[in-house]
Amino acid sequence: MINDKYAAFLAVAVFLVGAFSLVLYSARLGLGILIIAVSMLWYNRHGNPRITDVEFYKLHEVPQYTDEVSALVTSEWPVPLTAEGIEEANFVRTSSLKESRDTLPCHLLALASSNGVKQVSAHCVLRETSSSRPHDLNRFLRMLKMGLPLSAVQQSMEVAGLDPSLLSAKHSNELEPSQPPSLNPVHNVTLSALVVKPEFRGHGLGKSMCAYAVQVASGLGVKEVIGGCRNELVPFYEKLGVKKRRAEKREGIPKVPLGNEMFLTLDDNVRERASRILTTYIRILDKKK
Repeated sequence: MINDKYAAFLAVAVFLVGAFSLVLYSARLGLGILIIAVSMLWYNRHGNPRITDVEFYKLHEVPQYTDEVSALVTSEWPVPLTAEGIEEANFVRTSSLKESRDTLPCHLLALASSNGVKQVSAHCVLRETSSSRPHDLNRFLRMLKMGLPLSAVQQSMEVAGLDPSLLSAKHSNELEPSQPPSLNPVHNVTLSALVVKPEFRGHGLGKSMCAYAVQVASGLGVKEVIGGCRNELVPFYEKLGVKKRRAEKREGIPKVPLGNEMFLTLDDNVRERASRILTTYIRILDKKK
């Protein structure tokens, strides 16, 4: 969607060209251009959706919008078909919509009031990564009960980031560990499926959606948000403070075109920036009312 200010400027420029054409050249040509300019101004004022209010929610708080969110996501990423031409039932971006909860996965949406109608205008989801949660010590207890050697189980614990000394031979007959598992110091989540409805783009809604996701992730105790994006979206995320992770160079391995891996460490500065983005966005909307 063309930015409102740019569209208004373009319409005024066309209007001036029409006025000069009316005076200097042909009355018909001038009137035609003036009609086009007035039509552009009218459409910019009444035809484009004008956001007057935006509310941010977790999807499970407003489950009645699940189908609308699904339609928005699949409009951006169509559901793939099987060889028989049937839609895949477990499409990765929509299969967890009904599983949204306060922990993970947590689907987020923006409800925009435009021209008196409230509709889903943006979506993203916070998902678990392999290091989102500490490994369960009971998993390794079960390995012991299955007869695996203690040394092998302790080695697996070390690889998983747990203290091997938490497990000993005496635990093989226990159902629960005598001590809680040590916490993995890295708690991160993936932000994915960020989409803004086309008619609402260009007004800061995508940036505000990311800011809301930061607030939700911070509330879960998350230390880092990661995600991938196409090259053309890197500048958008970098304006939010998101950084691009640099992969180590490996000799003898051909380059493979992959998406950019982005990450954002949730420190006090990032949380303050997110709060400021949301406050500024709401203030701008209040001025438009």
